[in-house]
Amino acid sequence: MKEIIDRIQTFPDELKSITIQVRKYLNNNSNIDESVLNVLHRPWVAPLNWGLMLYKGAGAEWFEEFKKRTDREIPFFYKEFLKYINGGFIYGLTMYGLTPSIYETGLSKRTMLQCRDLTEANNSWITEYAVDPKLFHFAARPYSSKEIMGYFVDDEFIMCYRKNGELVNKWARFGDMLFDEVDVAEATMLEKVPANVKLNIADSAYNKS
Repeated sequence: MKEIIDRIQTFPDELKSITIQVRKYLNNNSNIDESVLNVLHRPWVAPLNWGLMLYKGAGAEWFEEFKKRTDREIPFFYKEFLKYINGGFIYGLTMYGLTPSIYETGLSKRTMLQCRDLTEANNSWITEYAVDPKLFHFAARPYSSKEIMGYFVDDEFIMCYRKNGELVNKWARFGDMLFDEVDVAEATMLEKVPANVKLNIADSAYNKS
């Protein structure tokens, strides 16, 4: 547990919503496995499923490689995020990252669970949404059982869109977006916990201030 606490203590204040969730559910068979921070073991979903899976920060040299692969610059706020968390899964919220096997070997290894690829998101997945193709696509979560909505950013706002181009929400700050969307993802997760499962939830005084 100390290794997990040591890692999240390095997270900047903008990632406080994630730090809160880690501390809240830490005592549910959490671990660090090959540099992946796994919190809240959920065997009722799958034998090796966790509510949060946060990948080790990206290599600094990968940012320039991303630009070569996409002809895009990673926005400053998301580059800072990737330095601490190279993508991950926060309940139903998927944060894209720089897939290590691609940036280390040039190949995608499907035999191991890695972050969903930020390169693919901006070269391909963005075309599934009726949005300005110049937007930067960095995350997704379910809108319904049949639809995944996407998160994008321009020079001014972070925006969440349905695939038909309907704007669901927008934020001026990444930290605010995380607080709102992590809360929604957590609430949805809790609704699906079996009645016979008692989670070990830490009593926490953390808040947005």
